Amino acid sequence: MKTRGEKQYINMPSFAARLYDNLTSIKGVNKGFEDIALFLNKELKHGKLLDVGTGPGRLLYEISKQNSLLELFGLDISESMLVVARQNLQNIKNVGFRVGNIVKTEYATDFFDCIVSTGSFYNWDNPIEGLNEIFRILKPGKTAYIFESTKDYNKELLRVRLKQNLKGYNFARKALSKHFLKKQLSMTYTTKEFDEIVRQTFFYKNYKIEQIELGNLPIYVRLELRKQ
Repeated sequence: MKTRGEKQYINMPSFAARLYDNLTSIKGVNKGFEDIALFLNKELKHGKLLDVGTGPGRLLYEISKQNSLLELFGLDISESMLVVARQNLQNIKNVGFRVGNIVKTEYATDFFDCIVSTGSFYNWDNPIEGLNEIFRILKPGKTAYIFESTKDYNKELLRVRLKQNLKGYNFARKALSKHFLKKQLSMTYTTKEFDEIVRQTFFYKNYKIEQIELGNLPIYVRLELRKQ
């Protein structure tokens, strides 16, 4: 079966996970996580929150800074990534990590008060099955949020904003950041394709897709998926 990237992440060696964490630790990316954490803090004051595709755990770290009352969970298909995440959040007590794929988890039905995923969805090999599993483990009346890049963006505005975000970094860091972003944007979905995917899931009656900016970059959408 052709993969959108899951197989590479599952088999990611430890040095690659540490390199990924280092290369993505730039102002724009960090600001994006701060933006999402601020948004989630307005939506959820207490309860259980799951970050799907948590990677090195930087979103959970920002969320913990905003709200220490939440019980945090991180799920990722890469054990190497979770080793880095545990190191990054070693001083955070109310967080737990688990290796696994979102298409089939061991979490109980109606377990989470909020589920979020950032920059991971475009890599899912089975997005419909993944969203249906999110529906199962999300509590009734609660909302899941998918933050993802989209092909629908203003190229000139992105060029200007990216130049601003990378100001002060050396040539190698700039080149690598641009390379990985270009690759991501070539793989992700259009807004219409996001809509077509969600319509095939249990969220088909209660969802909203909105184009937004994160970390000063105009390339994102937020999927709000509510379980009634």
